[in-house]
Order: sequence, then structure tokens, then C-alpha cells
Amino acid sequence: MKKISVIFVLLLALASLNGCGKTPPAPEPEKSAWEFTVGAKVFTIEGLKEMKSVTLDLEMKGEVSSYTGVPLFELLAEAGVEDFQTLVLEAEDGYTGQVTREEALHKNSILCYALNGGELNKEKHAPLMFASELASTQVWVGKLKHVRVGE
Repeated sequence: MKKISVIFVLLLALASLNGCGKTPPAPEPEKSAWEFTVGAKVFTIEGLKEMKSVTLDLEMKGEVSSYTGVPLFELLAEAGVEDFQTLVLEAEDGYTGQVTREEALHKNSILCYALNGGELNKEKHAPLMFASELASTQVWVGKLKHVRVGE
């Protein structure tokens, strides 16, 4: 009986030592609701919303609306995109628009995530759209996934 008790105590001690020093696995990071790239840098919609934003009153199809987002020039700087003449804006479905350097770096060219204080239209633009005071509305690409240097 003593032998069994000693073995039990030893096994119990080994089991407790085995658990000591092990760190529990890190929790899986939450998946972003929307990821997009500027150059080679990956951004998330959640991270974009934490950045300093601006709200612009811009006209599209004869209607003036308020667009809230982050100036594209700030994201280009953070991504290290400096040497370009044009940028290609690509939507999730493959639709593309092209903007000049002047349009891209304009202070009122933004990647917007809100329209008139609410969400963007889910069917057409959400959750992210390029909008600009300078660029044609034909290149206001919604469901934006990639901003890359053009040729």
C-alpha cells in the first residue's frame, strides 16, 4: 500500500511539473472584416477607422454627400509608396480605375468608409471606397481591395 502511495505521489508531482512552465497558446487574432492593400502593405478596415479621418462634402451624379475617410496620401506614405505617376485602384470584383499622381496626393482624395454619417451602400461600395474632389467619379472605386502603382 505504501508503495502504491509513493508511486501515486511521484506521478502526481511529475504531472504538476509537466504543466509548469508551459504557456498557454496565444489566442487567435480576430479576422478583419475587410483587408486591403496599398502597395505591398496590408491594412484593415478596423485599423483605417482608428486613423485620423476627414469628412468631405463631394458631389457625385449631381448630389452632394459627406464622405468620411483617411486621405490617400497618408496611406501611401505609411506604405512607403513614393515613386509613381499613376495608381490603379482595384475593386473586389476586378473593376479598376486609374488616378494620376496629382489626384492621388490631393488632400481631398480619401479612402472612405462612411457616407453621410452612416455606412456606405453595401451592394455598391461598402466597406471601402475611393472618393476625390479632383478625380473623376468614374474612378471612385467601391469595395476597394488594392491600390497599386500603375505602369
